[in-house]
Amino acid sequence: MPKDIYVFETRPVNYLQPYMDKATSLGFNFTVTNNTNLENNDRFNEFLKVYKHYSVNTPEFEIACFARYFAIASLLKNDDAFFLTDTDVYITPAFRDLQDHDFKGAFVGSEGFDGNGISEGQISPHCTVWNKSLLFDFIDFIVDTYKKNAENDFLEKYYQQQVARLTHTGVSDMNLIYLWIKANNIPFINSNSTKFEFGIDHNISALRCEDGEFKSFADRKYLKIRGGDKISCFLKDGTEQKMALLHFQGAYKPILKRFYMGRYAKFIYYSLRNNYRRNGKIFGK
Repeated sequence: MPKDIYVFETRPVNYLQPYMDKATSLGFNFTVTNNTNLENNDRFNEFLKVYKHYSVNTPEFEIACFARYFAIASLLKNDDAFFLTDTDVYITPAFRDLQDHDFKGAFVGSEGFDGNGISEGQISPHCTVWNKSLLFDFIDFIVDTYKKNAENDFLEKYYQQQVARLTHTGVSDMNLIYLWIKANNIPFINSNSTKFEFGIDHNISALRCEDGEFKSFADRKYLKIRGGDKISCFLKDGTEQKMALLHFQGAYKPILKRFYMGRYAKFIYYSLRNNYRRNGKIFGK
């Protein structure tokens, strides 16, 4: 029954405060971590010594993604379940319903799927449920994986396989989460599935989930917004999915603060303009 939310942020993003305010208003305890939580962190320093970069992103970006786990682990006092999220998310009042659910020690994360519905071999941590035992086990897996790689560079082959499939990609914490679950038989609940009842969006621009495809608008998920901050997405078969969290990843970050302000008309205009810039069309792909 998680009520604590942890984030890691080192940038001056304008959507962090609205997220924090919204989460607090819904009864969550909100903790922001940053690089100060990594000072004199022996485990993180051990990771830095063996880390090898395989990614289209910069080393600084990928290392920061890994850093969050070490920073948050340094603050944990008990084995209670908690949320680890990115800062580029929007939560609705329905997110409060997750406080009342017992995930029974399982890890909750969002597995990505390509346009054919095949797993990308990555699990996004933008809204995940952990406890101390799971997080420490994952940190051990991260360090051990890169130590082994320092001996035989096996991640190079894995990286090339991912590039062949996904093109613009890298070996990231998302890959390591996926590999950790498989290697250590971690109980896993995929939030990017119609079987998950709480409506956790994988990415506002991603239309595929584990077992279906979402209706789209301007190359993103179609959203229906009702009074009282109630938001729904719809599968192509018409099934309604009431959303607890939306992930404004990538190009949608700049509009997130305005979405928190209820500037939905601005959001629609931004979506149309963004789709035209990307695809040369206003509504369709």
